Amino acid sequence: MIGVFDSGSGGLTILKTLTERLPDQDFLYFGDHGNAPYGHRSNEQIVELTKTGVTQLMDAGCTLVILACNTAAAIALRSLQENWLPTHFPENRILGVLVPMVEAITGVPWSQQNSSPIGSGERILLLATQKTVASDAYPQEVAKRAPQVELIQKACPGLVDAIEGGAGPAPLQGLINGFISEIDTGGITKAVLGCTHFPLIEDYFRTALANDISILSQPQIVANALVDYLDRHKQYAKAGSGQAGSGRVSLMTTGEPEAVNAVSRRFVDEQIKFIAADQQ
Repeated sequence: MIGVFDSGSGGLTILKTLTERLPDQDFLYFGDHGNAPYGHRSNEQIVELTKTGVTQLMDAGCTLVILACNTAAAIALRSLQENWLPTHFPENRILGVLVPMVEAITGVPWSQQNSSPIGSGERILLLATQKTVASDAYPQEVAKRAPQVELIQKACPGLVDAIEGGAGPAPLQGLINGFISEIDTGGITKAVLGCTHFPLIEDYFRTALANDISILSQPQIVANALVDYLDRHKQYAKAGSGQAGSGRVSLMTTGEPEAVNAVSRRFVDEQIKFIAADQQ
């Protein structure tokens, strides 16, 4: 079974694409709605909250967990991989959304650093939470692989709160229009929605951005990366014994399930049903 972790409902965009690509795979989703959003929290809090969620997923039988939260991936992933996982779940693995997105931005595999420049002078816009922008994780990793790419970061404070709070179309569009108006978009060719909540309202970003700016689809890029990873690491593709999965998808939350369901169904699927994490 594969776990998908997010600070709230944003990771449902990743989960939906994963279930479409891997219909026989079992998934367990953990939404930490009770502690969301992560963008305002300290690095130490983000690491601890992510660790708690990943622990619950792995205790439930997940041998591979995807951090479908850009903030958690930027702040907590490396620490958990290097300092925590080898001691507590040495046979398991944690992956994040940052790696496949950096590969998509640069066109360079993660393992290749200081590569020869390609596509000189491209300007790419990264829209993300304040914490992801402050971490500088994306610019640092992009610069190692494609130093000629100019990555322009724009924090979107309050947007995750608005999404999780069930804000209507007009407030959401107003927030996004305001963020985009503060950027010099001249010469920008691509935009990265660097928060998994943002694809829930991709149409609003599309309206605010110029027509000649393409949007990199994080759910599709991450799903492609996971399929490739499972092809190379088949032990994580199904249940631990190698038997086929049933295609079961379960969702748990640290928030109030009915409230989480009401917001999530607006964006993803009317059939979606969260249960309380302590009932899993």
